[in-house]
Amino acid sequence: MDVTWTRPRLRAGIVLGPGQWRGEKLVHHVKDPETGWYYRIGPREHFLLSRMDGTRTLDDLATEYAAAFRRRLGPENWQQLFGMLHKRQLLDGATDPEAVARLTAAAAEGAAKTRRGPLSARWPLYGPDRFFDRLLPRLAPLFTWWFVLPALLVVLAVAGYVALHLPALLDVVARGDRPLPAILAAVVITWVIVFLHECAHGLTCRHFGGRGTEIGVMWRFPLLAPYCKVDDIVLFTPRRRVATAFAGVFVSMLALVPFAAIRLWGTPGALHDLAGTMLLFGTATAALNLVPFLRLDGYYMLSHALNLGDLRTDSYRFYGRLLRQGPGAVRGYRPRDRVAYALYGLASLAFAVTVLTLLVRYWYVSLAGWVGPGWAVAILVAEAVLLMALAARVARRRTRNPST
Repeated sequence: MDVTWTRPRLRAGIVLGPGQWRGEKLVHHVKDPETGWYYRIGPREHFLLSRMDGTRTLDDLATEYAAAFRRRLGPENWQQLFGMLHKRQLLDGATDPEAVARLTAAAAEGAAKTRRGPLSARWPLYGPDRFFDRLLPRLAPLFTWWFVLPALLVVLAVAGYVALHLPALLDVVARGDRPLPAILAAVVITWVIVFLHECAHGLTCRHFGGRGTEIGVMWRFPLLAPYCKVDDIVLFTPRRRVATAFAGVFVSMLALVPFAAIRLWGTPGALHDLAGTMLLFGTATAALNLVPFLRLDGYYMLSHALNLGDLRTDSYRFYGRLLRQGPGAVRGYRPRDRVAYALYGLASLAFAVTVLTLLVRYWYVSLAGWVGPGWAVAILVAEAVLLMALAARVARRRTRNPST
């Protein structure tokens, strides 16, 4: 028999990630850099694939598997495993160039579909790996605790300064006499800080051995901003995933240090006011990024820290099963995950209800002042119907086209 099948080995470049929990299941990600696919496999498949290095025979693999899982692999198990490896072209010495090309095209097509939409879209500009590789050797000291810990203290000091001087900073923003050049300067500086925020994600990902697959411009209603994709984060340990997610907010706050210095030691004037504006909006944006109920950095930090693949989605599924089928339906979850999903679901609901109530109240008061209470209620009802119809349409589209 061919050595490909008697001593199987994965193709060069295939990367296996650590386990993450999705509900009751532990899943591992497998990256194929040649085709661009990220696959999910279970712990048993991961156990076997991680040992397919060309040195073990099938008997060796079966013996190690039996020792770990107390179960012998039968012919149907091997057939299923090698069928999966063949379908995804992961096995060295058994690849079909045409099949690899089809997988590559399918991955590119799937990525393109996620880039367009009425409420969100992405326009990739370039792959940043070479740029990051040139920068990383010069920035290596910034990834040591000798820099990170003092910088964290500085960031906390900036946040404390903003909190203590919040009324004065709000007065600066509330004044309506700001010249156009100052407004344009604030917009440009904000974009630069957001770009640095995204580069921080990519550089940290690259520092840990991953890749930043693309940098571009993202439309997420109603904002237009830079972005950096760091898909390889699923291949990291939880601690490194948290660090990669936190890097953006960390750098955004560090970028505010010069403005804090201007406010502390500068003389009153246009630059002094600009510094106050940047401090207020920059700190507010960073705080918003850390809210764990929005799909921003804080949400991903919490998910990574708990080693849960998708905290929000899986919390909804947890409550769906609990409410429809009772406590017995969620006994398969780990105890700590049951607590995490239960608490996050309740806190997320409370947060959503609070925010929605405040928004509806604000909008109603505004409309009532413009068109009267009756028309205000009618407009709110019409908007609610439109939003529910849009949500139902999105749900149907996701049901017809589930993600791979």
